Amino acid sequence: IRRVYHKPSSTLFMRIINSIRTQFMILNNLILLSNKVNTFIFLIGGEGLLIPILALKILKKNVVMMLGGGAINVFSIRKDPLYKFMVVLYNINLALVDNIIVYTTVLIKKLKLFKYRYKVIVAHRHFVDFTKFMIKKRITERSNLIGYIGRLSKEKGVLNLIKAFSIVLRYKGDVQLIICGKGDLEKEIKKIIRINGMEKQVKLAGWVPHDEIPRYLNEFKLVILPSFTETLPNVIVEAMACGTPVLATPVGSIPEIIRDYKTGFLLKSNDPKDIADKIIELLNNPTLLEKVSINAYKYAQKNFSEESVREIWRKLFLKLNILN
Repeated sequence: IRRVYHKPSSTLFMRIINSIRTQFMILNNLILLSNKVNTFIFLIGGEGLLIPILALKILKKNVVMMLGGGAINVFSIRKDPLYKFMVVLYNINLALVDNIIVYTTVLIKKLKLFKYRYKVIVAHRHFVDFTKFMIKKRITERSNLIGYIGRLSKEKGVLNLIKAFSIVLRYKGDVQLIICGKGDLEKEIKKIIRINGMEKQVKLAGWVPHDEIPRYLNEFKLVILPSFTETLPNVIVEAMACGTPVLATPVGSIPEIIRDYKTGFLLKSNDPKDIADKIIELLNNPTLLEKVSINAYKYAQKNFSEESVREIWRKLFLKLNILN
């Protein structure tokens, strides 16, 4: 395994310099492999790696890019000064690569890939360890505890969730919220909790080791993901495997996995009032939650086993002539 470490920076100039430096380091490692490897796959985050992708094409190598659907949107939501520059790199790379992999067919439309349809392949990479992620407590046995698992950053919509929860408490005082994760918004989240007097109802669990996530999921009656942009978060399929209904915004590949009122629930928007209204509606309908819990579990078992994903990628590698 060859590792390349990117050096982050807070200044615009150094971000550009460090990005170029990282790309040349990646390129150096790829050149060392080029005599043995004919096809190179860039996973999530490769959208802006113009230098190594261009070099590989000059070397007449096959280049495949996997798109999650959220990278460019994150730059936009954060109002990053490099957003327009990243869009240019992204479009050049789409034209350069031989194939584009997306998780689900819905991303072809959302990412506006119609003109590249001839080289788009649909294949997801998510699978669940069902020996760890399983139903240990039925929905009817769980308290009115709802949860969020993810980065505490703007694009995740977590601030909207905290504001929504203050509305929920006006109508349902027995609800509690656990936030699992770390990020730049932690101080702001603590401030909102303090201003609204929610210290007893909201717990910030911080970073949670992956092995402990099944325990949390089996306590939650509902997992909320009010993101502005997403790919397909692992926590969605892990929650489904634990029979925990997911309430999420219809972004990225989420609508293809979460079928509204069948395998989960979709938000109309991530406006705090919309989030609050939906949480209250669902907690007041335990029969519906139980039905969706069972449906979600069955869907995860059928579509996200290690064996099924391995077969998807075996066929993909055959199509790309990676396997003989």
